[in-house]
Amino acid sequence: MSEPPRRSPLGAAGWAIRLLGCAGVALFVVGAFTPLSNAINRYMAGTARVEPADAIVVVARGGADTDGVLTNRSLRRTLVGIELHRHGLAPVLVFSGADDEIEARTRLARGLGVPADRLLAARGARTTLEEADALAQLLTPKGMRRVLLVADPIDMPRTRLVLERRGLTILPAPTASSGPDQPEARLGLLRDLCSELAAWGYNRLAGRI
Repeated sequence: MSEPPRRSPLGAAGWAIRLLGCAGVALFVVGAFTPLSNAINRYMAGTARVEPADAIVVVARGGADTDGVLTNRSLRRTLVGIELHRHGLAPVLVFSGADDEIEARTRLARGLGVPADRLLAARGARTTLEEADALAQLLTPKGMRRVLLVADPIDMPRTRLVLERRGLTILPAPTASSGPDQPEARLGLLRDLCSELAAWGYNRLAGRI
């Protein structure tokens, strides 16, 4: 008499866990040792449109420490905005976000020769949605609707959408970044990309963008 076929001791749940583990290892290898995250980052930046505008807007990213020193990402955005202003692409340069980051950016811009009357601030915002509201309230009454938006590639899609929802015309000016080439840094970028895409999906479902 033949024996009945043996079932796998793992069961369905065990196989699912094993597959999940294999997928995690594969994602780790691909994320760390291939330029996948760099390619996604560049794709999210979209096509830059560096053209004359009513205002150059540099949105928040990372803030400043207790000594008033900007984070690397915030500094990079600020310098790009200052450079665009120096090229005469808009009459005003606008910083948005928390007060400490705005103050640090303003000091840097003044130190690099931007006149005080060419600097505007959209203060008190802690989230992208709050920034969009503050910027719309600041710029719309002044007739400034055509905006050069300075943001990192990863932040550009969601920031652009929330500003367009408030009646602004957005010209993307993403910070130039080819992305990291070290495995650990690539994994960090992949993590940030997943977080940003999750935030984009949540806000999309909630009807905010």
